[in-house]
Amino acid sequence: MAFEPVDLDHVALRVGDLDDALAFYHDVLGLSVRDRDAFERDEVPFVAVAAGGRHLHLVPTDEPFDVDGEHVCLLLRSDETDTREAMTTLLDELREAGVTVESGEPHERLGAYGRDWAAYVRDPDGRRVELKLH
Repeated sequence: MAFEPVDLDHVALRVGDLDDALAFYHDVLGLSVRDRDAFERDEVPFVAVAAGGRHLHLVPTDEPFDVDGEHVCLLLRSDETDTREAMTTLLDELREAGVTVESGEPHERLGAYGRDWAAYVRDPDGRRVELKLH
């Protein structure tokens, strides 16, 4: 074959309640919403949220599903958030917003761009979302 995978385009995530998922990914984490109109016109089975040029397709389902073992990692960039203390402050703010932060966070973790401060939080379906500084 004459092709080379060079990046991710999107990841599809099943969600139990689209409004709850959008409140978390858009309202709390700040990802921009895409394709809402196309979803409402039944042209696509998802509403996308974007982090940079990558999309998460939030696919509502009434079927039971299991998120154990799944996680998505979102890179965070900030002129102010590059230390454990700043990450801890961010996690405190997320807790105040009702987000579940796993105990013992944050930790330095290895990822695609090296080892940086990261923390696992949970989305409304209980899926792990890794927030990683870069």
